[in-house]
Amino acid sequence: MRTPDEPTIDTLARTDTGYRARSLCLVDNQPADITVTVDSEGGFGATVRVFDQMSLSWHLVLRADHTDYPRLPTDHDLPATLEQVRARIRELHTTTVWILRTARGLGPRW
Repeated sequence: MRTPDEPTIDTLARTDTGYRARSLCLVDNQPADITVTVDSEGGFGATVRVFDQMSLSWHLVLRADHTDYPRLPTDHDLPATLEQVRARIRELHTTTVWILRTARGLGPRW
């Protein structure tokens, strides 16, 4: 199975307090796991973890929430909600690509 270059979200999974969306994709040619969890008030928490092929472990690259980005809709059944979540995940993906490319361009610190 090939990991897609861009994040894709087809459905939103209901949770006890809201819903969750998750996508596996590539970030700067590295496997990445992007997760967004939305609560019943539209607040959310998002993480982007990238798989390090040398240590064979996942590393947190980005953590964001509703204080960093606007809140998301609370009704996970609406098609517009899915589109807004997709847009947010694309924003998180773009930010993470920038972070990794900037870090690689700066090189090691010591």
